Amino acid sequence: MSDGKGGLRRVVRPQTRYRPLSVEQDDERSRLLSNIQSFYHHASARHTAAAICVGLLDPVSNILANTLLSDEVAPPVDDADLARRSLDGLVAFLLYFFPYLADWDAVRYLLLADADLLVAARLIVASRGMTAFSIASAASEPALRLAAQVAGHPEPERFVRAWMSLSSRLHQAVTVLSAEPTNLQGIQTLLAADEEPPPAPDLEQSWSLAGSRQAYHNITNTPRHHTSSLMRVLLHAFRGFYLRALARLPAGELRTRFHEVIVKAGHCYGPMDPVSNIILNTVWYDAVFPAAAPPPVLDMIGPRILTRIESRSMYGLVSFLQSRYHQLSEHEIVQCLVAYCGDLSLADPNLFATNEAMVIKAEQQSPCAGVQEAYEAAATAAWHPNPAAQAAFLTSCKAKLQESPAAMSLLVQVDGDGTLSPEDVRYLAGVLLAEQKPSPQPVVEASVWPVIDGKWRSMGEQRRITGKVKAALNQQHFLHDDGESMYKLHVICGANYSVCGPEYISKKEDGFSVAPCKYRYTHVNFLATYKLASPPSPPVLFFAEFDNNKAESEPPILCCKVDIPLPCAEHARCLYCEVEGAKVVHPGFENFHGGDKEFEEVIRNKHSHLTNDRILCRNDYAVQRLVGHDEDFMYVDTGDSDECSPFQDDY
Repeated sequence: MSDGKGGLRRVVRPQTRYRPLSVEQDDERSRLLSNIQSFYHHASARHTAAAICVGLLDPVSNILANTLLSDEVAPPVDDADLARRSLDGLVAFLLYFFPYLADWDAVRYLLLADADLLVAARLIVASRGMTAFSIASAASEPALRLAAQVAGHPEPERFVRAWMSLSSRLHQAVTVLSAEPTNLQGIQTLLAADEEPPPAPDLEQSWSLAGSRQAYHNITNTPRHHTSSLMRVLLHAFRGFYLRALARLPAGELRTRFHEVIVKAGHCYGPMDPVSNIILNTVWYDAVFPAAAPPPVLDMIGPRILTRIESRSMYGLVSFLQSRYHQLSEHEIVQCLVAYCGDLSLADPNLFATNEAMVIKAEQQSPCAGVQEAYEAAATAAWHPNPAAQAAFLTSCKAKLQESPAAMSLLVQVDGDGTLSPEDVRYLAGVLLAEQKPSPQPVVEASVWPVIDGKWRSMGEQRRITGKVKAALNQQHFLHDDGESMYKLHVICGANYSVCGPEYISKKEDGFSVAPCKYRYTHVNFLATYKLASPPSPPVLFFAEFDNNKAESEPPILCCKVDIPLPCAEHARCLYCEVEGAKVVHPGFENFHGGDKEFEEVIRNKHSHLTNDRILCRNDYAVQRLVGHDEDFMYVDTGDSDECSPFQDDY
């Protein structure tokens, strides 16, 4: 959209995403079902086919392999029923494996892939730009098991074991299955049931074979109406950027001055890489617009407003490129941003004269707007407190940094694994401030009841989570021999208070509850530094699951280290965090509430109140909510002491 003043700015806002009509969805599902039925016809011409077509090979080979791998002679089965159940199983696999995928979108990918499961998965990976994806992830076996369950396989566990064993011999399996007549004994021999130890699964072999099948090479155009899911992939990458930025900022400044600035003005767009841009925008805004009064000391970045700054940054990036290149659609721009992991210095070939990167179609176009005008559009879309000032800063800051090799080296260090010291931050602020005079912000005051209520709620959540995290770091396995904790809290950087529930209660436990219900658990991410590391090591990311009904001093249900997510890679999923739009990083090989079993219930339509479509709608609402939250009231002076909050000791 235009800025309304005749200019060239394009400010992108959240909007309702494309969803095909029911008639179109029914037609595509019917066509896919017809294709699968034709595979049963081909398979029956070579062998009595009575099994689902889910597996690691092409559909006909899967039908034959599953039939031959069965110990018993199956009774006659209606091909139409097998095809319908197989279709449901194929869709279930994709929904489990790929976040933010709608049922109709899964059907569309399978239709393009000619019902070939791994070809469809490869198409999704390619269309989402998931360059760090690996099929050999913790989700592979559960996804296969779920597909078998949904498709009505009598022994899902046996089905998975057979395919995992066969995965290291798929080339031989293809040869055996293509022989005439099909060799029952040959396919069973490949399972090597008596081999000790059993062969290790080799899912990469199946992934490679899928890329060589004709169905994959016949496809030239992937679905075009998946901008929303692409945006979610981009936002997942942004969470990694913000976690790295938080880990590189000094803890003292982060918990006093920067925790408010980073969620208000610490956007990840700018002339450098995204992590450096977050730090530059945060340090600059704090230097130019310092707080008039000492900010509150907090150990936790508000999880909802941390998610919000990531969403605002995304709309800012899209607005920048749409302002520069009007001919590019929003979908093409998001594709480009995913391909370059949100890095404007790569996505815009005309941002710097020496840049050789190419945006889709942009190499043949001249920019429609100048860099500063595009930054103003970005800042407006991203709700920056002072769009004009940020645009002017971002347009000139690269030159300022180049004039100061020491400042540039600090950012190079930040781009690696280094952590800035308080002295580094002050030096960087001085370089960025240059001749500009600071303009202190006015003190925000409000004494109306909604503000006081919202502040109390947020502070109560902060106290509860902070107490539980510090207690978790004092568990026995995190202590030295002298009883001192190995780790020191850096910052709490993600939380979902609504895991498992709601559980309705007969009466409210306090006068401020908005609903007579509770949730059982909380999922939390926090960064902590190893105390005795020499030289000091960067903070490590942790995941913890807490029982909301237990006291702060009680140990968590689970507390473990997790890796900061890589851009465009698969990640462990949590049903309850996705419903809330909470960007919590979960462990891939640990059990937690909201993991495998709960997702299986949703995809099988067995969950009490959640469906895949409802999860997507709730997640869209959460990440598109760019307006205020209760957590914003933590920075408002209400004139009342926080000590009087009724939420200080209760949840």
